[in-house]
Amino acid sequence: GGLLADTDPETLREVLVDLVETRPELTAWVESQLETARSEGDGDRTPDINRESIRRQVQYVLRPTEGRSARAHDPYEAVEADVETLRELLDQARTAVEAGDGETALNILDPLADELMDEEWLALSYDDSRAIFEFFDEVDRVLAEALLTADLSESERAEWEERLWRWEQEMGSYTHQPPYSVALEAAQRGWDFDPVQRAMRGDATYADLWEGDPPWFAEEFIRARLNVLDRQDRIEEYLNLAAAADLIDAYVTKLVEEGRIDEAIEYGHHNLYSPDEALALARALREHDRPHAALEIGQHGLRLDGGGKAELAEWLRDRAASMDEPEVALEAAVATFEASPTLAAYQATEELADEEWPTVREQLLASLANRDTRQRVARRHAEIFLYAEEYEEAIDIADRFSDYKVVEPIVEAVWEERPHWTIDACKEQAEPIIEEGQSQRYRHTVQWLETAGKAARVADELDEWRAYVEDLRDEHYRKYKLRPMLEELLEEFSE
Repeated sequence: GGLLADTDPETLREVLVDLVETRPELTAWVESQLETARSEGDGDRTPDINRESIRRQVQYVLRPTEGRSARAHDPYEAVEADVETLRELLDQARTAVEAGDGETALNILDPLADELMDEEWLALSYDDSRAIFEFFDEVDRVLAEALLTADLSESERAEWEERLWRWEQEMGSYTHQPPYSVALEAAQRGWDFDPVQRAMRGDATYADLWEGDPPWFAEEFIRARLNVLDRQDRIEEYLNLAAAADLIDAYVTKLVEEGRIDEAIEYGHHNLYSPDEALALARALREHDRPHAALEIGQHGLRLDGGGKAELAEWLRDRAASMDEPEVALEAAVATFEASPTLAAYQATEELADEEWPTVREQLLASLANRDTRQRVARRHAEIFLYAEEYEEAIDIADRFSDYKVVEPIVEAVWEERPHWTIDACKEQAEPIIEEGQSQRYRHTVQWLETAGKAARVADELDEWRAYVEDLRDEHYRKYKLRPMLEELLEEFSE
C-alpha cells in the first residue's frame, strides 16, 4: 500500500500497461475500473452510468480465465466469491433506489441482470450454492423497487416487461419460484393496478388485492411497494396497503414510528396472528421507549399460534429479566424451553426459577419426555437429561438412535452409574467398525472399547471384558493396523 502511494503516476501507468500485456484477461476489469473512477470524478452532478463498463465488470467476474479457475477446485467457494463481487454493483443500485433515483438504479441493474443470464455461468453455478438463489432474489426485489420508483414512458415499461418475462422464463428451468417474478409484476402493474390503488385509499381487503389465489411472491410484491411509499413519505397509503395485505408487522411498526403508539398497541391486541408479528411490534415499542407495553405485547404473542415462538419467548425472557420482572421472565423462560428445548434454555430457566425450581424442573423434564424426539435433536435432548441426571431418559434416547454422536456423550456420562448398559452400547458401536474393516476409524473402536473397559472395572467384570477384547484380536488378527491397538489397550487394563 505504502509503496503504491509513493510511486509517481508515470511509473504506475507503465506498470499497469505491462500488467495488462502479460495478463490480457485483466484488460476488461482495469478499463471498467478506470471508467467508473472517471464517471465518479465528474463533480457533484449525478454520474452517467456507463452500462458497457458495468457489463464488462460482470463479464470479468462471471467468466474466470485459466488464471482464476478456482471453480474447478471448490465450486461453492467460487460462486460465493462471484456473488460477493457482484453485490457491490447491486448495492450501488440499491443506494440509488433509496435516494429516489430509479432511473440510475435501472441503468446499473439492466446490464447486471442481463449478464447474469449467461447460460454457461448459470449452469455451472446454480446448483452449487444457496448464495446464488439469494442473490437473484435480491436483484429481483431491488429491480422491482427501481421500476416502481422510476418515471418510465409506456415504451420503456413495455421493454422492461418483455425483458423480465424472458428472464423469468429462462430461470423457470432452474427453480419452481423463478426470480424476476416480483419485478415483472411491478413492470406490468405499475402503480395503476386498480386493486392496489383501492387498497392505498383504504377501500380494499386482502381478497380484493388478487384476482383469485395470490401468487407465491404476493408478500414480496406488496413489501416492494411499501418500501417505495415509505421513502416517499406517503404514510396513510402505506398503512392502508399494509393493512389490506395483512402485513401486520409492517403496519404496527409504522404506527409506532409515526408516534401513534396507543393505536399500535390496540391494533396489535386485536389483529396479531403470530409470535413473530408480536415480536416485531414489541421490538418497535421498546425502541420507542415503551418497554412495559413491549412486555405486554410479548406476553400476548406467546398465546398465539404460528411461527417464531422460540425467538419471541427468548427475547421476552431476557427483556423481562433485565427490567426486574421475574414472573414474566420465568413464564417466557419456560415457553422458550417448550418451544425449542436446549441445555442453554434449561439452564436459563433454572437460574430464573429460584425457589420454584423443583416444580418448574419437573414441568420442563415432563414436557421433554413427552416430545417426539427426532434424530436431528436427539443429542440436544440427551444433553438436557444428562445435565438433570435423568439417566434413564438419556439411555432411552441412545437406545432409539444408534448414531455415535448421540450415544457418545451418554456413555461418557453414565459409565459409572450404568456400567452394564455402557458395555453393551460400546460393543454395538465398536463391532461394525471392525467387521467392515474401516481402518481409518479403528481408533474410535479403541475409544469405545476403553469406555467399556472402565465400565467393566466398575461392574467387576474386567475378566470378561479382557476375554472379549482378546477374542476380537484373535478373530481379526489379519487387520494389521488393529491388532497392535488392541494389544496396547489390553496392556492399559492389565492389573
